[in-house]
Order: sequence, then structure tokens, then C-alpha cells
Amino acid sequence: MSPLVAVILITVTIESKGAAVKPVVSFNPNWGTVLAYESVTLTCNVAPPAQREQKYHWYRNNRNLTINDQSFTVNYAEEKDIGDYQCRAGNGDISEAVRLEVSGAHVILQVPPLVFEGDTLSLRCHSYDKFPAVETTFHKDHKEIKSLGTASELLVGKVNMETSGLYKCSRRIKSHSSFHNYSDQVDIVVQEMFSLPQIKVSPDQVTEGDHMTITCDTKLSPHRETTELQFVFYRNGHNVQGFSSSNQYGVPSAQLEHSGNYACEVQTPTGSVRKRSNGQQILLHGRAHAYRAVIISVALLSILLVAAALTYKYRHNLALPLACNGLLHQKQGSDRSTALVRLPNEEVDRPENENLSASQESLKYSNLPFTNLTTEEEDICYSHINTGQLHKVYPSATYRPDDCSVIYCVVKPMESQENTAVQPSDC
Repeated sequence: MSPLVAVILITVTIESKGAAVKPVVSFNPNWGTVLAYESVTLTCNVAPPAQREQKYHWYRNNRNLTINDQSFTVNYAEEKDIGDYQCRAGNGDISEAVRLEVSGAHVILQVPPLVFEGDTLSLRCHSYDKFPAVETTFHKDHKEIKSLGTASELLVGKVNMETSGLYKCSRRIKSHSSFHNYSDQVDIVVQEMFSLPQIKVSPDQVTEGDHMTITCDTKLSPHRETTELQFVFYRNGHNVQGFSSSNQYGVPSAQLEHSGNYACEVQTPTGSVRKRSNGQQILLHGRAHAYRAVIISVALLSILLVAAALTYKYRHNLALPLACNGLLHQKQGSDRSTALVRLPNEEVDRPENENLSASQESLKYSNLPFTNLTTEEEDICYSHINTGQLHKVYPSATYRPDDCSVIYCVVKPMESQENTAVQPSDC
């Protein structure tokens, strides 16, 4: 069996915003698929602070494997070894899953279990050594890209997102004294190492003299959280802070000249992946601008308070005519009087030919409960209004009992004795 290619691991780490970095599972050799009865070693890679002697936990398809070492080897791989592998260091976070496949085919196309932008990619058209192979050919998206003869491995090189595609390899395998064609294909999806960075400024509105902090915000893939990133900042195209592990650029006492168009770049330590943010215009405000903003805010608040006070006064004054503008009607042959309150928008004066009877008049007004009704003189009547019941007729009115405790009206009998209705005057 031919020697297998070893995998080179990047174990340099960075902790972002104080959060613990998850471990990363790696394979050696770095292939996601192996032939049956071949071997593969799995390693749980952790951040440097956690690289001390501690207990490790391994899982396949979410089941504990009762393995407590940082690395272990699957010897003579079988179908039962297929699955998603995860690990945990001590009581830390569990890693993302990495899948291992085991195949019994004559030819398999081997690729890494995960491919990220910036990686150096190799493909392997693999078969058992006991079967001689010739005429190895690689294709991408149904187009031939390389013919290798008896060699089995193709170096694609550094990859980017455009490297994604459907890859296929074919070989002529000798079996039973004759050659036969066998092939395998894999859909390779190149994943993003980290997201496109974005400029964020704190505080949102920077005033002259404030402590301004500009952050270059990005996120690593969960499968590459042990990768260190480097950051650089620009203002108006000029470098203001060189590459470092800090994703923040701070100005202790910002001045107006610190206004400008800010951008940042993020790269891996080797520079294999490098991304630049979009520019963001940051405008600093002078102290006078801040004072004007405060004055405007106070003025607006004052206007709102005055408007609220006027609204309250208007509603209070509106309630008084509703409670106190009453009309008095006295029925013929009765010593009792009935006080009527005029509804809004009702006209009191009418043409002479439209006099209403007492019963008809009572339908045009709403009765209110009255008490202590007395008649001291023939043409003057005093009435006391029970204001506690007014809300039943005018629920939206605002009033106080002492605002209209007594009203009086002048009543003049009509000339006709047949009509007992009286002509009320304004109160």
C-alpha cells in the first residue's frame, strides 16, 4: 500500500472578544474518504492555553467513543467507522463535526473533508496497490483538466471560491489480466475562511473630545476558529494602524481632523486570504453642534408640554357649557319643574311657527338629575345640579362639583293659555 500524504495543521489561535475557541478535528492523511481496511488518525486540535495534560472526549454521530486521548487511529477502516466525528477538551466546548467516509470501490477521488479559500488543494485518484493502474485523468465540470498516466495525485494549488465545482477522476485498472475503466466524482464546495469585514464605530455619533473606537468586525468559520487573523486600518486611503492581532483602532480624544473615510483589511498570517471592507464615512461633530442639539431637544420638549397643557385647558373649559347651559321647563298644573340641559350644536331660538309642546321639547334634550328645586318668585327659578351624575350623560366631560353647583333662569309665560310650554331665556 502506497504511503499516504500527511496533513499540515495550523494551530495558532486567537480568542475573539474573550470567548473560548472551539477545538478542531483533523485527519491524517487529510482525506475525507478512505478505502476499506486503510488507516486514518484523528486529532483534537485545541488553543495553546488548553494544550496541557487533560482529558479528551470523542464522539461519532453524537455517541461517546470512550476515548480520552488527544489523538487516536482508526485501523482497518470499515463501514462501522463511517460518521461525523467531534471532540471536546476537558469541560470545554465541543468541536464542529467532520465526516469520515469508507469506500470499497475500485477507484475513489480523495479530497480533504473541508476545503477553505486560501488552502492548497490536492486531489488523489486512489485505488488499491495490488491492482495496477494506468491512464489517470482528471475533469472539472465535465472538462478535462489533466492527464497523469500512472500518477494518482493532482496539485490544484491555492484555491478561492471559484475553485468550487464537480470534479471527476478515471483510471484503467488491471483485473484478471485485462484493463477496465473506473471513475469517481466529488462535488467540491470551497468555504469562506472568514466573512467580509465591516467597519463599526463607537459611539454612533462622535463629538469632538470623545473616545472614538473603530472596530474591524469579521467572523471566522467554526471549522477554522484556531486561525489567527491580522488587521490593518486606513483613513482616506492612508494607513493609520499597521497589521496586528487587534481588530480595533482607538482615538482617545477625537478631533475634527479625525473625520474621514475609514476602511480595514483582514488577512491570515501567511496572507493566503486577504479581504478589505467597504469604506465608511465618519464625521465628527464640534461642541457647538452638540450644544445646538441639546437646545433643540429642550425646545421641542417645551413645545410638547405647552401643547399638553393647552389641550387639558380646552377640554376642561369645554365641559362647563355642557354642565351649566340648562333650560328650564315648567309643566301646567304642577309645582315641580324639570331642568333640561341643552345638547351641543342645538339651537335655542326657533321661528314662531315652530313652537314645540312640552312633551316634544323634552325629546330634544337630555334630562339630568336635579335636587333641591325651588321657586322663589313667579318669574325666577333656582335649581341645584347633582354633578355627580353628569358623567352618565357626558362621560368625556371634565368638571368639578363647585364649578356649576347653582344655575338660574328667567322664565316668561307665553301669551297663549292653551300652550303650557314656556319660552326659556339664556342662562
